[in-house]
Amino acid sequence: MSYEEIELKELDNIIEKGIILIVTVTDIETVATHAKLIPLKGYSNIIQVYDEANTYYFGVFGKYNIVHVQSNMGSIGRDSAIMTISNSVKTLKPKFVLMIGIAFGINDEKQQIGDVLIAEGVIPYDNKRVGDRTIQRGQNAPSSKILLNRFKSIKSWQHFIDDTKISNPIFTQVLSGEELIDNKERRDELVHEFPFSKGGEMEGAGLYAACDGVADWILVKGICDFADGNKTHNKNINQQIAIDSALSMCLELFNSKYAFNVFNVYTIASDDVKEEVACKCNHEKIEEVLFEVYNKNYEPYYVERKVDDSFNRVLDQYCVWIHGISGCGKTNLILRNLLHNNVNYLAITLASCINLNVIELFSEIQFDLENKFGKLSNPLESISFSNISRNILSILNQHCSNIDYVIFIEEIPISSEEDYKQFVSHFFSLLISKKLSHELNKVKFVLSSIKNPTRHIQENQLKIHQQVKFIEIENWQNEDNDKLILLICDELDIKFTEPFLQKMKNSSKNSPRFVKKFFKNILACCFSTEADYEVILAETERELNQYYHE
Repeated sequence: MSYEEIELKELDNIIEKGIILIVTVTDIETVATHAKLIPLKGYSNIIQVYDEANTYYFGVFGKYNIVHVQSNMGSIGRDSAIMTISNSVKTLKPKFVLMIGIAFGINDEKQQIGDVLIAEGVIPYDNKRVGDRTIQRGQNAPSSKILLNRFKSIKSWQHFIDDTKISNPIFTQVLSGEELIDNKERRDELVHEFPFSKGGEMEGAGLYAACDGVADWILVKGICDFADGNKTHNKNINQQIAIDSALSMCLELFNSKYAFNVFNVYTIASDDVKEEVACKCNHEKIEEVLFEVYNKNYEPYYVERKVDDSFNRVLDQYCVWIHGISGCGKTNLILRNLLHNNVNYLAITLASCINLNVIELFSEIQFDLENKFGKLSNPLESISFSNISRNILSILNQHCSNIDYVIFIEEIPISSEEDYKQFVSHFFSLLISKKLSHELNKVKFVLSSIKNPTRHIQENQLKIHQQVKFIEIENWQNEDNDKLILLICDELDIKFTEPFLQKMKNSSKNSPRFVKKFFKNILACCFSTEADYEVILAETERELNQYYHE
């Protein structure tokens, strides 16, 4: 992200049209927010403005012009939320104020890291009388009725925390105080005093105090911990997940065309966009160039990488288990090389087997093998792994003895770590049993998964390394990602300016899934402006945000 310094008075025309103020507190919140901004009309960078004790950043968030300011932690004190926001509201006269950030939850059994708290109101819990007994005097400060309604009206938002978890919106009264709480006993005291609250933070009270009677406001924060003494555990990762979830929900609303009309705030007008950039694409080749599942017709549009050679060399001698983050091209890597080398194989996908237990998953593998080769005449009927394993090996012995054949298994739908451990253990047992049948030495299993199976190799299964090679796949190298983007642009005749092309590459984080999704999104129209591309890029980031966590 690049910045350009100017004087505040140069933006009077932008401010007068109606500006929205976004407030963050921590550096991680600010960096994540700025990553979602695009420059204002007529500027190539985010605008940075100094005004007394505040520094403002102007840009476009979703479809609206906004100004961002960062305060210090806490509600009171110099540079705290109340002072920063009060000065900002006085200077900028925003149509409303949105505080985006991270907060704590109160129940790790009913909530998860990445769920989003949307404040129905803020309760300043520090406001109390302490004598023989403590009397809470903190009164609920209600959020803007209009803004709360807009967030509650969001119906289509879906944000993946990872490949198995979806962020949940939680509308609640949010506790706010000067304590940085990381103690379960103290947290539980607050929960006892305010049982209707689902979370808390430190700046909401200052937001309310600064805006009360002056500007509409609301607070939206993702859960990054549960204030139970474990705040430092995976702190950076959890905070990034939390702020990404909160920003995703806010962007869902800020991409609405009419949500803020009542405030006389409108989306960027068509005459406020940058110079038009031609997109005379070849629609006839879209399906082939942006293929999702490889077949031989798509070979001209496949980017071969070093890992292709590694996979082929390993498969000559071993079974292969490829694992790595979603969206990095594991399935297409396997399919392409099996087809490219004319390997006889059976692909078994377990994607539709959600909520099946481990034994049932192996039953599905047996079913697919029987569907391919025919049913056993005398199968072992009792549903146990031992019997299913014997049935699978019997099918292979009958139909694949002494021939080269690959069983490709993908999309293992297991989220529980304990169930995954059991699946891995059972599968290794199956391979060890296969090894005892010399007629099956040419039969190879190839598996694809997100989770790393090597963490679950038991001591009595260490010999599995003699049969299986494990290949970890990450997002692509810069040069491979650049090849893919250049190939797509050339084949579909799409042109970008160099600054935007570099921004798109950075946003993709070398994920081929992101790259193809972005191009599919922009191909909804044949002629677009670069400002349109900026919005589509932000939308693609929002849609595929679940693949970014490191």
